[in-house]
Amino acid sequence: MSKRQAASLDGEDEHDSKRQSLARTSTENNGTDHKPTGLLSLPVPTIREVTPWVSSEITAALPPIPKILDAELEQTVFRHPGMKTQGPSYERLEWLGDAFLELTASMLIYQTFQSVPAGQLSQLRELVVRNRNLAGYFREYGLDARAQLPPDAHLFRGQGKSNDKDITKIHADMFEAYVAAAVISDPENGLQNTVSWLKRLFGRTLKEQIVQNEKKEKKREAEPSTPMAQLCAKDQLRVHIGAKGIQLRYEDMPGPAKDKHSGLPLFTIGVYLDGWGERNKLLGWGTALGKKEAGQRAAAAALENKKLMKLYRAKKEKMREDSGENVKQEPES
Repeated sequence: MSKRQAASLDGEDEHDSKRQSLARTSTENNGTDHKPTGLLSLPVPTIREVTPWVSSEITAALPPIPKILDAELEQTVFRHPGMKTQGPSYERLEWLGDAFLELTASMLIYQTFQSVPAGQLSQLRELVVRNRNLAGYFREYGLDARAQLPPDAHLFRGQGKSNDKDITKIHADMFEAYVAAAVISDPENGLQNTVSWLKRLFGRTLKEQIVQNEKKEKKREAEPSTPMAQLCAKDQLRVHIGAKGIQLRYEDMPGPAKDKHSGLPLFTIGVYLDGWGERNKLLGWGTALGKKEAGQRAAAAALENKKLMKLYRAKKEKMREDSGENVKQEPES
């Protein structure tokens, strides 16, 4: 397991713990943090209330941020733990806001990307809830000017690393705290207003992916419903040129390390042919955020080489004729 994957699993464990604890949240106070009222009756968004994104509804404009209706709670949002002598810090609110952000993002992504596998859904969610992105939102709204930091805060400015002394992490934590405070301080409309706001805000970040997803869905709906069309690219390639003694291999190959827009790691997979007079023949390659998708793209690239596919299909048909099998023309993809 890579260091990045291990870190991702650690993060998922932390989020799982937060979700479980959220269900047991009480109004107990340790004397150091603000004690919000009505937390036990705070509504949680349901999958029916969170509607999917539509690209035509996403605008580049920064959506209005919900107000925090409790002045004391609002001060808490911006108070660093190093300033606890002046009042409670944002830590408890950040804990709650983190869980709320992940739940809202998960619902929006689940509703919108209905044909996308779970691994890619997690990558999409990471794009919006990662510290760098949340800190960016915080600064876009000018909230960093309200941050109450210790005198040595200038020493916190790192290079985006996720640790307690990094200003990016602090701004992300304060943004999470703001989200929680916006919900808590308005028991009647806070949840609805915050979900609506986050949908617009996250939509700006994922617009490119949303547009691409809509194109894929339209293409899928327009394709003829034939047995071949229902197969994934890997299966189509196997049907076209696969046979006994013919091997198709999917292997890692050099490619771009990270997506230039999202910064997420990329995987490049090549599909190789051993057979039909070829050995270690590269038929196509694909790059994606996951190995499975990269493999599918590699197979799709191979299928697009009509000349090569025609050559191997002819060899396959010849082999069938020589073996006395009934010859059946493979359908075009």
